Amino acid sequence: MTSPETSEEKEAAYNRGVDAGRIEQRLQGHDEHLRHINGSIDSMTRALQSLTEELRANVALFSASAIAAHRDTKERDRIAEVRVEEADIAESQRTVRWTAWQRGFAVIGAIILMVNFGLGLYLAFNR
Repeated sequence: MTSPETSEEKEAAYNRGVDAGRIEQRLQGHDEHLRHINGSIDSMTRALQSLTEELRANVALFSASAIAAHRDTKERDRIAEVRVEEADIAESQRTVRWTAWQRGFAVIGAIILMVNFGLGLYLAFNR
């Protein structure tokens, strides 16, 4: 048979039970706190992943915009070069380049024309 428990043993057992209950309660509190922390970490991880995806999308959009602007700039420069070349060609086609003998004939013709005009005026006013 078991010996009867004394009041001191009962009190010690009671105190151990109370302490165990306190420890259990504290552990449950810690478990709840850890679940809360894990939930917060999970939500932060999801938020970070969302921000990362948004950042990637924005970088891709910025990159595409920069590439398009660069391509547009190159295209505008190429078009400007073509237009300058076309203008140079048109200018060179409009500009008449005379050779030396053509210039000589033009000067002689201008001199003859002036002499004839002067002669005509002389004859017109001296009659």
